[in-house]
Amino acid sequence: MELKTLLHTTSRYIAILEQNGIKTLKDFFNYFPRTYEDRSQTRPLNELIFDAKGITATKGQILQKKQRMRGGKTIYDIKFTDENGNIGYISIYNSAFLAGKLVEKSWYIIVGKPQYKYGKIVFNHPDVVPATAPENPSSLPFVKGNAQGDETYNSGRIFPVYSEMQGIKPGWFAQKVWNNLDNIDQCFSEYLPNEFLQHFGLLDVVATVKNLHYPESDELRKKALYRLFFDRLLRIQLFSLMNKLDYQGSLETPPLSENPHWDELKPILNQLSFALTIAQKKVIIQILEDFYRGKPMLRLLQWDVGSGKTIVATIATYYVRKVFQGQSVLLAPLEVLANQHYATLAKILLPLGLRVELLTWSLTKTRKEELKRWLKDGKIDVLVATHAVLQEGVDFKNLKFVCIDEQHKFGVKQRAMFKKFNAPHILQMTATPIPRSMALAFFGEFEVSIIDELPVGRVPIDTKVISETEYLKLKPWILQKIAQGQRVFVVTPLIEDSEKMDDVKSAITQYQEISAFFSELGEEKIWLLHGRMTAKDKDHVMNAFKSGKKSLLVSTTVIEVGVDVPEATIMIIKNAERFGLSQLHQLRGRIGRSTMKSYCFLETPKKSGDAYVRLKIMETTTDGFKLAELDLKNRGSGEILGTMQSGESDVPLDVLTDLRFLEKVQEGAMWLLKKYPKLEGLPWLKKFMEEKIGDVLA
Repeated sequence: MELKTLLHTTSRYIAILEQNGIKTLKDFFNYFPRTYEDRSQTRPLNELIFDAKGITATKGQILQKKQRMRGGKTIYDIKFTDENGNIGYISIYNSAFLAGKLVEKSWYIIVGKPQYKYGKIVFNHPDVVPATAPENPSSLPFVKGNAQGDETYNSGRIFPVYSEMQGIKPGWFAQKVWNNLDNIDQCFSEYLPNEFLQHFGLLDVVATVKNLHYPESDELRKKALYRLFFDRLLRIQLFSLMNKLDYQGSLETPPLSENPHWDELKPILNQLSFALTIAQKKVIIQILEDFYRGKPMLRLLQWDVGSGKTIVATIATYYVRKVFQGQSVLLAPLEVLANQHYATLAKILLPLGLRVELLTWSLTKTRKEELKRWLKDGKIDVLVATHAVLQEGVDFKNLKFVCIDEQHKFGVKQRAMFKKFNAPHILQMTATPIPRSMALAFFGEFEVSIIDELPVGRVPIDTKVISETEYLKLKPWILQKIAQGQRVFVVTPLIEDSEKMDDVKSAITQYQEISAFFSELGEEKIWLLHGRMTAKDKDHVMNAFKSGKKSLLVSTTVIEVGVDVPEATIMIIKNAERFGLSQLHQLRGRIGRSTMKSYCFLETPKKSGDAYVRLKIMETTTDGFKLAELDLKNRGSGEILGTMQSGESDVPLDVLTDLRFLEKVQEGAMWLLKKYPKLEGLPWLKKFMEEKIGDVLA
């Protein structure tokens, strides 16, 4: 039967539903309430709660109805008494229909948000349901299809509140779902084994959907929400662990087959001009031990900005060559970053006898083909490359180790292509600190390592929240720093001006204004960088800035990827309130990369309010993991993940930060894959997995 017929609605409403992805009754049931109102018990007027939520129910008898006009509107003032004789009022604006439903001397359940005005308790436009007189309350059971009619669906229970959809009111959804509750079991089938449901204490699918819409009790509402969020995260965990199984062939962590040959590291450690931090040493031990577990490594390395992760990858490539006679490849998202890594690795590894080469898009065709031949013949020990290495025709003689920098720029399919090279060890690196719960929820296939310790000699960055007036006063000081050979970043949220954000100047506008403001520098010293530029143009600009040909760079957040410019010591972030703390921390990490003192200024138009308080946190901490936790709490997971994980589910923060719950979900995914390898024998679950991540229930 068509959805229009089932819902008894208009073509216009059906069109709106279809625009929002609701084409079947199953889709309709997957549109869950955004919150709930407890209408299960009525209260006398003297026990009502007046607060921000304030939705409550009372029982009253209509005493008097009056009608008046004000400002061209018809207002109905309706006086009623509750069971204890307390007097209340109902106000209805321009709705003769609603006012007409109320009959003097009749009793009603009145549901709404009460207000206390001029010594009176007033309900504005409440839901009103016929009720019996107090002396015979048992004759009105609030169940579907009782003698009072189906109108009682909106009182005497926990009531669902839906989000409005392009003019379709929440109450319309509530009524249409209620009228079709009996059809839920025709739309949904259980896809998890009964044994699994019992083991993890989960409701079945049909009970879950019914209690998400019309909970039979608050306990069942909580259980339904538990199943909902369990399923959403279970799918992500299953995808992660199935990727792991496909790549490694096992979910177990086997013991070491032999101990790493630590003496082999002495030559490279003696080559370094600095001492490794304790955090770096810990991660190197974890990586080398992974090499001896009998299956390819899948490890996610997080580091706080400026904590020196490249040297960890460099030491791993050296060990792979010396002990396993294997090749390594280090991937970077930008050519300028690849060049930077190449310079670091070549400086350390070439004197130790390793051959290091660079493969990027800008190389000539002849040079690319030459590098491909050398790779295939095993003449290159370490290759530093951009995405160019993923193009067809690149081959290796004995690839053993892959290191992917800024891992969120590379997709799962791109990573999986390395499996054809006998599944080398993979180390994925990100400078975005991810809270432990988030790492578990969205990167379940990886073991996680953390470098949270800055190298010796790094000078802390001074951070200050400023106004535009204070920024203008910085001009002489900035010019002085530039004259000393230091460089400046100016960051803006937008590429172009937006009508929707009139208070935010774009990078283009900022570039024009800054060029005029710092006219003493000359236009040739000021440059513009943004995300719509070609990769070649971006690299050209960053190389010019890095070399000192440009002194001041106006940019969008494209600079947050880890390009290292030691001479960059000043950053001004315009409209800093538009950024999350994690992103501000990432941007700040582009300076302070030398022994020179660095300064980060967070410019905001209003030095007051919640946004200002949030920005002030940046003045007091440089701990990226602490800032990530605050972002998770205040702005949501998207602020931290960005584009790292496609298909992020709509899961509340209290769930995403509940480690015990997330560990239980991961346990569930492992339980399923161990009992049902590749989910064979679970056709409904396989179908569930084939649907887009983020869909709720199959």
